Amino acid sequence: MQSLNDFLYTLAIFIKRYPLLYFITTGLILLFITIYYLSEQFRGERSIKKIKASLYSYPEKALGILIKSDLPVIEFFTKQDNLDAKEYIIIKEFLSKPEQVKEIYGKILSSQGKNRQQGIKAGISILAQLQVPQAVDYLITFLYDEDREIIQMVLAALEKMPSEKVIYSLLDYIRYAKDHEILNNLMETLKGMGDLAVKKIIPLVYKADPVTKKCYIDIIGEYIEDEAYQVLVNLLDTDYPEVKIHLLKKLANYDLDDEVVDKVISFLEDKDWGVRSQAANLLGQKKIREAARPIANRLNDESGVVRATATKALMDLGYEGIKYIFELAKDPEAPKEVKEALQSQDIAFIIKAMERVYQNNNNGS
Repeated sequence: MQSLNDFLYTLAIFIKRYPLLYFITTGLILLFITIYYLSEQFRGERSIKKIKASLYSYPEKALGILIKSDLPVIEFFTKQDNLDAKEYIIIKEFLSKPEQVKEIYGKILSSQGKNRQQGIKAGISILAQLQVPQAVDYLITFLYDEDREIIQMVLAALEKMPSEKVIYSLLDYIRYAKDHEILNNLMETLKGMGDLAVKKIIPLVYKADPVTKKCYIDIIGEYIEDEAYQVLVNLLDTDYPEVKIHLLKKLANYDLDDEVVDKVISFLEDKDWGVRSQAANLLGQKKIREAARPIANRLNDESGVVRATATKALMDLGYEGIKYIFELAKDPEAPKEVKEALQSQDIAFIIKAMERVYQNNNNGS
């Protein structure tokens, strides 16, 4: 603190004795700083003009300037819209060489401070445009960056270049990704790769841990083919409730055969309330009318969630299911979920449903 006071005192004395010299010196410093920043701002534009001007007449010189330039300049020259066809071919061929890809990767890694994110983003864009195996390898390393925006950018780039290596790298990354949003983006990337990704996942899903298995099921369940359906059915014997729930959700995308319907009905008696609830929900969604009685048995389930889901499922089954709700609603001790379900319906619908139910009963059906 004392040294700062001494410095300020000395500066005040200097300004008082040499005011003109002080203001001239300060002005020159400010001018130098301004010129420097303006020069930095337009340096990229000058490099671009210089490279374009000499690319045909002195290609080696132009390409030498290019690879020594900052990443935003290199990025400019990897975008086809910025170049004519011949320029693009020359640049792409040059930058795709292993030594140039390595040089670019080195520039990305050297990005520091405030410019780090900007540099890495420009680098990812370059590697994504090049798409040679070495560039893809380097691109994958940025999946493990701590910046969410950078990871999302890498995932978007990799989705456009599906290959066995990329898919296996993304599958490995599932075990690493902890951020929920990143994991969702990862799943969407793999889904976007279609059957190529699914066929790589199927052999792995059986031995995967429960968390990874759920991720795999997410992807397989979007692939509406017999092979994927059979895999989901095979997995229904799992001992993990959370996996079973996930499977039941995905089976809603398929037409269920009788054997699977019977198995889902049996899940209404599962010890896990989440499984019971999801089984009732699936049976209601798929309009499985023969499941009406087993679903109705869950109207008195110990879990409020299951009672609510069972009530909704019976409503989804139409008159075949609604009659069980009416039967239970007569009881003063009927669960609140049943009463609330009826209260939420239009009175005209209730009257029509009652007429239909009792008409069927009188007809012996």
